[in-house]
Amino acid sequence: MVMRCILGCSPPQTLFPIPKVPWLRARWLQFLHFDDGGVTDNTRLCARHFTQDSFKNFRQHEMGFVKLLLLSDTAVPCVYTVGALPGAKPLTRDVGCQCSPTPVKKSTAVQATRSTPKPKRRSKGKDVLH
Repeated sequence: MVMRCILGCSPPQTLFPIPKVPWLRARWLQFLHFDDGGVTDNTRLCARHFTQDSFKNFRQHEMGFVKLLLLSDTAVPCVYTVGALPGAKPLTRDVGCQCSPTPVKKSTAVQATRSTPKPKRRSKGKDVLH
């Protein structure tokens, strides 16, 4: 199963499950505008929805010393984002056009005309036996 942020963020960030502590869970669900029945055990929220103060090791992660961010025990999401980052590539791809944008000009110099028409001849259907 592919895990991703419940708000549809991309590219993938560090994901955090909805906490089990009742008061903290209620604050998270209030941020998400969800009821308790609207989330499952697989529901995740990405790091983009938290401030830098919400993490225990933000500076170490920023410097490259650790790969995963650790969320503090009382962190509540407070940053609303919609969709991908402005610098991120979209998930669509460009499709090339099959016709040229400018009309192709054909040369008429290669078209030859005969001044006298060639006489029409019918073939004689003869069977050749050897």
